[in-house]
Amino acid sequence: MEYLMAPQQSSEGLLRNFSRSVTSGLGMWALFAALMVSGRTQAEEKSPFSLDAKMDIYSAYVWRGKALDKHAVAQPSVIGTYDARDWGAFSLKLWSNWDLSQNSGDSKATKTGGGINVFNVTPSYTKSFGPLGVTVGNIFYTFPGNGYPKNSNSTYELYTTVAYRNSVVTPSLSVYYDYRGVGGSFLEDNPAKDLYARAALDKSFRLADRVTAGGTLLAGYGGSHYNQVRYCSSDEGLADYETSVFVSYAVTDSFSIGGKLAYTGLVGGAWGLDRQNISPDEIVWGGVNLKWLF
Repeated sequence: MEYLMAPQQSSEGLLRNFSRSVTSGLGMWALFAALMVSGRTQAEEKSPFSLDAKMDIYSAYVWRGKALDKHAVAQPSVIGTYDARDWGAFSLKLWSNWDLSQNSGDSKATKTGGGINVFNVTPSYTKSFGPLGVTVGNIFYTFPGNGYPKNSNSTYELYTTVAYRNSVVTPSLSVYYDYRGVGGSFLEDNPAKDLYARAALDKSFRLADRVTAGGTLLAGYGGSHYNQVRYCSSDEGLADYETSVFVSYAVTDSFSIGGKLAYTGLVGGAWGLDRQNISPDEIVWGGVNLKWLF
């Protein structure tokens, strides 16, 4: 066998090889230690990676003005972000809705019997231009079991959000293109008819050293086909509105607890939806928010 044919080395050669191996090994360990120290120092300065986790427990599941479940729900989510500095930030968000009630009936459009009924995956990219922030992403909706919309396993939405951050109030505009559940497939028809847009005003301020409060005003507008599919209304126009307030207390630097109270409804009349085919769905809802920063 080949290893039996290896030439024998003198004791001096063996000592030389052993010394070389020890030196090489020490060099590798020294390099590894230097990399560990360097990595630890960089992590202590500021890691480009961040991870946030939330648990929201609400009295209802409300989506774009529609009360899909008027019973208690839990909505856990987690978002990981890589801050590439001048190149922007890349994020991946996982969000779900869990039915906490075994009740069924007209007050539910989601899967009955409790458990998870909505699961969303949202990759996104954000770039700031001074006070202006621009986000683009795609929401992958899945509906485990017989979730909303009924008889549909999933749908996809491309979206973009533009927000102007300032000390007074932050206005933003988001535009969503549902290219599966509404549009059928990507650019199958005029995409303008499949759009949903939402304008919002957000304000937050510090009440005390660890207490933050704020509120949001928003209104949604749907294209003709979008409103037909989602709201059973044949014309484009204003779709929904919401006003909400919140308060949050930072228990530690990485954990906070808070609460939210909201009033949501659908818009009718000449500028809104055909209310004859849908329930009004005006509802006051709210709950508790838990947030962890890693």
